[in-house]
Amino acid sequence: MDDPIFRTIRTEAGEGVTYDCGCPCTPTAIPAADGYAGSEHCCCGKVHFAGIGAAERLDAYLAERKVTKRREPEYARGTSSLGFDGRTIEVAWAFPLDA
Repeated sequence: MDDPIFRTIRTEAGEGVTYDCGCPCTPTAIPAADGYAGSEHCCCGKVHFAGIGAAERLDAYLAERKVTKRREPEYARGTSSLGFDGRTIEVAWAFPLDA
């Protein structure tokens, strides 16, 4: 599996981070107003966080799902960053291994 290529996108809800998923969605994680990571869990099971603390928030999110979900997949995971308007946005992602 190749690492996703993230890019910024402007939406009605604000500036976010997306990638080409391959499903009909445009999965977009929008950081909170204070810059802390927002997330998106796509319809196909892929999840990503974008903003301050993205990796830590992803870790906590997946740990919670592991405890509360009946059948949670194993994930390929990674981190990235991209520049936008003179700042760097942290990105952390997890894609199901069977996707």
